[in-house]
Amino acid sequence: MLLSREVADVDAVLAQVEALGGRASAPADDMPWGQRVAHVQDPDGNAVNLTTKTG
Repeated sequence: MLLSREVADVDAVLAQVEALGGRASAPADDMPWGQRVAHVQDPDGNAVNLTTKTG
């Protein structure tokens, strides 16, 4: 299962991930379908996608 959570600003939330015990595998990226996405893991190792609508 993959949880996807829409947030107001992916980059701002991504900057807080490690301080809150999670891990980010890569920087956020703009997707062709109009979202900015960051793939992270929560403190328990669960995969979570953080998304923001673009455009």
